[in-house]
This record gives sequence, structure tokens and C-alpha cells, in this order.
Amino acid sequence: MPKTDAGQLDLRDYLAVVNSRKLTILLAVVGVVSAALIVSFLQTPVYEAGAEVVFETRSAEVTLAPGSVVFGPQVATEIQVMQSRSVREAVAQQLGTEPNVSVAPVEATQVVRISAKSTVAAEAANTANVYAETYINNRREQLVAELLAAGEQVQAKVDELDQQLEQIEQPLVDLDAQIAATNSSTERDPLQVQRNTLESEIDTERDSLVTRREGYADQADQLQLARNLTESGGVRLVSRAVEPTSPVEPTPLRNGLLALVVGLMLGVGLAFVREQLDDTVRTKDELERATGGLSALALVPAVAGWKDRTKPQVVSMVDPASPAAEAYRSLRTSVQFIGLHHPVQVIQVTSPSASEGKTTTLANLAVALAGSGQRVVVVCCDLRRPRVHDFFGLSNTTGFTSVLLGEIPLSASLQPVPGQPKLSLLASGPTPPNPSELLSSPRSTQVLSALRSECDVVLVDSPPILPVTDGIVLSRLVDATILVGTAGRTTRKEYHRAAELLRQVDAPLIGSVLNGVDQEDLYGFGYGYGYGSYQADQEPEEEGPAQAASNGDRTARPVR
Repeated sequence: MPKTDAGQLDLRDYLAVVNSRKLTILLAVVGVVSAALIVSFLQTPVYEAGAEVVFETRSAEVTLAPGSVVFGPQVATEIQVMQSRSVREAVAQQLGTEPNVSVAPVEATQVVRISAKSTVAAEAANTANVYAETYINNRREQLVAELLAAGEQVQAKVDELDQQLEQIEQPLVDLDAQIAATNSSTERDPLQVQRNTLESEIDTERDSLVTRREGYADQADQLQLARNLTESGGVRLVSRAVEPTSPVEPTPLRNGLLALVVGLMLGVGLAFVREQLDDTVRTKDELERATGGLSALALVPAVAGWKDRTKPQVVSMVDPASPAAEAYRSLRTSVQFIGLHHPVQVIQVTSPSASEGKTTTLANLAVALAGSGQRVVVVCCDLRRPRVHDFFGLSNTTGFTSVLLGEIPLSASLQPVPGQPKLSLLASGPTPPNPSELLSSPRSTQVLSALRSECDVVLVDSPPILPVTDGIVLSRLVDATILVGTAGRTTRKEYHRAAELLRQVDAPLIGSVLNGVDQEDLYGFGYGYGYGSYQADQEPEEEGPAQAASNGDRTARPVR
């Protein structure tokens, strides 16, 4: 992941990751949304209907606590009762199947909504109504049972008071019987006095018991009346469920929007995971960090329309006005500026590993240098996998190895590049069995020295650094080495290890090149390539005075 100079991530770094991984994010969004929509359209429609019931003050509560302020039942408790197993089993017996219902209170009211779902609209409405009616019936039966139990308790109190009254009045009854059985007035008068005294003694207690009995008797009558009149059991159906006309599930639009949000979150997460796991170099900053501060000489955008990489193409010749061709001219300018400080005549172009665009870079750089009026010779020293001759449509029958073995003179091995009068090619020639030993021989030094004295620039196509040692050997024979890689393919470890190996042998590393860079990653590097066509039209056909001065009084001589 790119970082700022302070090593800390900022918003631009995160946006850069999102921008570079937008395809991953897009695929994640499309995948999640598509899956959600497919599931939504394949899902069986589900209908929902609802019935509403309202809880009212119980008659038993009013009767047993007369005069008190009585509030309605606790709705939360009643909801738990409504969802209990006993109610569900009673409903299941009527419906023949387990009901799919949910119970929820209507906010700030004593109303509760019973919602039922089914794949059939009529069944949803019927289930909600049956569930509400079953609960109401159960609750009415429960209330009647409560009233009956309360009535029995009150009647027991009445019977108990009757017994107490009977016990209190029993002495009076006994005295009345004695008085009635006595014929003598002498005996009757004392008994009558005794009765009057006893009656005066029990009057207060008897009156208290009578008052209490009358109260309990009134309560018993009220409970009996409430039991006879109760119909709702403290709960009443206020809204019956009606058959729904449209399903509540699936909801493709809602599911699609939710899937869009989930897809974006998943895509961004995958983008950052891939960014953390991706060790490849994609930008100029990453390139310079990977190479240990080595200057990025050029960022070359991907060549539009070049799909088959097995077919060589020199974009500087095919489409000189393209952004890629302008990038190669920018590379040429960078190399020429470096040559102002120290001689840079023999230039090695190599890469960390194979198939990273080094030969493509070399061929286009050669055309750009030749287009500025310099005499350029391309030498193919990639003796294991030579390809540069294919870029110019030339033969590889004879070449560098033929000259080293003395089979043919150097001048006879050079092939002019069609359409490029200042550009020649020394192909690799027949593949030798020992490329490293051949490149390290004194004869290789002599051939490159001869080319150095007879032309302005010698571009050496070198084997990659990491697989073989050929590139390391060649780096001691050149004035400058350019390390080439491909964006999104060459890893940081490969760049770092290649630069490290070259520095260990004091190779003259002057910079690096990154091929196949996305257009977004080119921003901020130089001035871009928007003026390529204008600059291409201004390329001099012949060496100008400034170039002649930089080359001294040396004149071109035939190469031996």
C-alpha cells in the first residue's frame, strides 16, 4: 500500500487503493447484488396479515378492590402469555399446523398486533384471526375461572360468619327455649332478665359480624353478576386480519440496496486485503522504494491495442504519437541528461526476471535515440532467449556470438533497421553452450569497445539479473545500467534483490523503468504524455548543432 513521506497512510493513500482495485470492488458488488436478486426472485412469496386486540381492565380487579384506581394489565406480560406454548398448541389444534406468528405492542397503547405469515394470503389472515380468537377465548375462560374462585372464597367467608353468628346467638336460643318451657312466672322472670342481659352483651359483636357478612354477601353477588356478564375476558378484538394483496417477502429492491451496501463493504475490504497481499510494484513511489532510492527514469503506460505480447511491437515506430512512444522519448531525455555529468555511451538494459519488458524498452529507446540524430547500435547479449531481432523483423542467423568466435567480421554482422537510418542491430547469433563464460571473455570487451568507438550509443540487451549471472557479468562492461520491470507483475522483492546484486558488483545503475503503468498512476510523474504528438512532430531528422557539440568532433567511421 502506498504511503506518504512520513510513512503514514492518509486519505489519498486509501483513495489510491480503492482506485487501483476498483475492478475487485466492482466484481464484489456485482456478485453480491446479483446473488441477492437471484435469491429474491427465486424465493416463494410470503404474505403477512395482522389482527389487533386491546386489553381492558378486569372486572374481578374492580370487584375485589372497589374504589381503587386500577390500570390495565402489563402488556409485556400478556404478550409472553400470548406467545406461550399452551396458546400455540391450542391454535395448532384448530389450524392443523404450527402457526407462524409474531406478537408486538402498538407503541403507547394497550393494543397488541398479532402478525401471521404464510405463502398463501388467505392462510395468513386466517391464522392471525384464529390466533387472536383462541387467545381471547382462553383468557375469557381464565377470567371466568378467576371469578368463580373469587366467588367461592367470598362465599366461604359468608358461611364462616354465619357460623360465628349462630354460635353467638345459640345461648339466646337456649334461654328462649327454657322461657318457653317454663309456666311459672316466678321462674320465667329471672330467665327473661338473664336473656336481656346476654342479648345486650352480644349485640355489638353480632352487629359487627352482620355488617361483615352483608359486605361479603354483596361481593358474592357482584362476582356472580360479573361472571354472568363477562364476554371478553379483559381483551377484545378491535381489528380483524384481512387477506393481503401483496407479499412482504421477497423485496428485490430492498434486498438489492442492502446487497449493494454489503457488496461495497466486502469489495473495499477485499481491495485492501489484496493490496496488502500484493507485493508487485505499480507506482513511481513504490518503484523508488523497492530499488532503494533508484531514480525512476520513465513510467511507460500500457500500449493500447497490444493484446498479444508474443508478437513484438515497437510502438515508437508503429504509433510515434502515442503516450507510450512519448514515454520512451522521455526516457531518452533522461538518459541524455545523465550523460551531461558523466559519459554514458554503452547502456545495459536488463530486468529482475524474464518477460518484464526489457527488450521492448530497449527497442523503443533505440528508436527514440536514433530519431534524435544519434547513431545507435543495438547489441543482443541475451544469448539464452534472444528476441530483439524479432522487434525489428531481422535475422538472427549471425550476430554477436559469430563475431566472438571469429566466424564473421563485426561490420558484416551489423544489420540496418528498416526505416531507421541511424539504427543498426547486432543480433545474438547462434546460441552458445556457455553464455556466461562467453560474455566474460576478453573478446566481448573488445567487441563492445569497437562499437563504442564507432557510434554514439550502444544499447545492450541483457539477460535478467535474478535467473542467471549473465547480466551481472555484462554490468562490468557498460557505462550505465537501466533496470526495467512491469507494473503489477514485478514484485518489490525482485526489484530490491536485483538492485542489490548489481550494487554488490558496483554496477553503474542510473535508474529504473516501469512498463504497463495504468493511466491513473501516471499522474504526478513529469508533465504526463498529453503532448506526445506535438513533440513527436518536432523530432529532428538529423543531428543538430547542439547534439554535434555534445559529441565533439568525432565523425562517423565505418565499423570494422
